[in-house]
Amino acid sequence: MNFLILTPDGVGSTILQRLLTMTFSLENVNAVNTHELTNRIILDNNVAIHDKRFIGSNEEQMYAQSLPEIENIIKQSSKDTRIISRVAKYHLDNRAEYLGESKELVANFYKFLNETYDKKIMCVRNNIFEYALSWSIRKKSGILNVYDRDDKKKVFAVNEVREDYFLRKCQHYIDYTYWVKDNFPNVIEVAYEDMVTNPDKVLEQLTGFKNTYKNNFKLELSRILKIEYETFNALMTNKKLTKYTNKELGALVQYKRYIKKLVDENKIMNQPIKNTTLYDKRRQVKNFNNCLRKFESFAKNHNWIDTSNATYDFWHDKKL
Repeated sequence: MNFLILTPDGVGSTILQRLLTMTFSLENVNAVNTHELTNRIILDNNVAIHDKRFIGSNEEQMYAQSLPEIENIIKQSSKDTRIISRVAKYHLDNRAEYLGESKELVANFYKFLNETYDKKIMCVRNNIFEYALSWSIRKKSGILNVYDRDDKKKVFAVNEVREDYFLRKCQHYIDYTYWVKDNFPNVIEVAYEDMVTNPDKVLEQLTGFKNTYKNNFKLELSRILKIEYETFNALMTNKKLTKYTNKELGALVQYKRYIKKLVDENKIMNQPIKNTTLYDKRRQVKNFNNCLRKFESFAKNHNWIDTSNATYDFWHDKKL
């Protein structure tokens, strides 16, 4: 069974595709994560993997592989290994701009994806306001995902965002929902907020495997992710952590070692750490309230958008 993860980016698709691959690996099921499907893949030992040679390349190099070439590689990949791939709408948009790919060619690609990937997952955000604000911070910092202290420092250095860009990302999210509706029937929606706070249940529903992380690391994944975020932030601020037991910290170490193992085996790319909470964003972005007012005004044109949770910090489970 192959998994296709659909995303506008910034909705948890990176962590979800890695965790799906890790879950299968821990359950002794062969699986590989190609990451972004349209940004260069290759066959390695008859299995489709991400081509790391083009990480950080410009659009001309990233998009040089045609859609039919991508299809052929996936078709040739061993059926004994599950493929977990991501397709981001903005990469398809960029390809159309740089390559002039015809609508017919793209439509055939969507047809191939629907036929080849058994489960199609639509990554969503319950809090669209925070989604657009996260993207606005990304734009200013240049950091898409946090992997180390330098990344975090650059994120925390942003004290103001462009409000026109913020509104553009609100519209991009709307466009993404229509893109999925028009091209990918029978999707499973997975909310970023659920993925980060209750990953064990989400992964069980998607894979059928129960208690994978507790069985392997003696601790639930939800707890491991919480400890990872808080210990990383403590390192950033030179705070001493005393509230975690050796068992809890040991589970985090085992989790990080297993990630490295999968990276070394070319089954995944590195796993990012949770970026910032809504509480962090309010503290650092001085035009936070301006963005909030503009979001509420924007949402009036789309009556399905829930604005009541715009100031709800799901990580801390409270309103700001």
